[in-house]
Amino acid sequence: MDTAFVIGNGESRTIFPLELLKNHGTIYGCNAIYRDNPNLCHKIVSVNPEMIDELLQAKNKNKISPTTKIYSKDDLPNFSYVLPKPEKVDPFRFWFGSDATGRSKKLDFAKSRGSGCSAVHLACHDGHKNIFIIGFDILGARQWESPEGQLSRIQNNIYKNSRNYPDRSNMKAYLKFEWIYQLRQLAIHYHDKNFYYINRLEYLERNVYLHDTMKDIQNFKYGIYADLKKFVDTDSIRIKWKRY
Repeated sequence: MDTAFVIGNGESRTIFPLELLKNHGTIYGCNAIYRDNPNLCHKIVSVNPEMIDELLQAKNKNKISPTTKIYSKDDLPNFSYVLPKPEKVDPFRFWFGSDATGRSKKLDFAKSRGSGCSAVHLACHDGHKNIFIIGFDILGARQWESPEGQLSRIQNNIYKNSRNYPDRSNMKAYLKFEWIYQLRQLAIHYHDKNFYYINRLEYLERNVYLHDTMKDIQNFKYGIYADLKKFVDTDSIRIKWKRY
């Protein structure tokens, strides 16, 4: 199939019935998605060893479809987020902050590996032409309740405070930058593919970092969950997608 659906575990995706995606493309899930969607995904990706153990145990107990393939970090195809570029410095690659003790900290997002963006890369590597990125909220939970101009940092994950999901009230500050950088690099590298970022309007319009990072990427478009429903109903990509 030309189409892949990559499903993140942001809380926004609860407003869309994921079973509607069946028979319309290859479905990629992340981490604990099997808990409430045991027969949905063709492939599930996790880079967390404890989560992989949970997935394998669940499959052995028939809690995951026997046809679902599970990918650990070691099973994923190689990919370097450092792409050949004319400029010497990539402004989106590094994050500077501080740790819990107040010491300065520098992160290289080209070396980071998360389940979500790894699943997007796997879908690209598998040869799909149209990649739908669903439920990658990036910002904190209940963004629509935040005043205009403010970004929520409330922990945002369907499975928060459960097995293999550490308890925390707020998202890690750097994660939004890591995810956006890696999505940008994937879209640049796979310039012959179409990326459709699906979410609630609040997460699409208010994420200033997404606007700044993706404004020059021609093949990265976005739409709300209603646009995804239109695609599923018509199997036509000819929808009024927007660009940053």
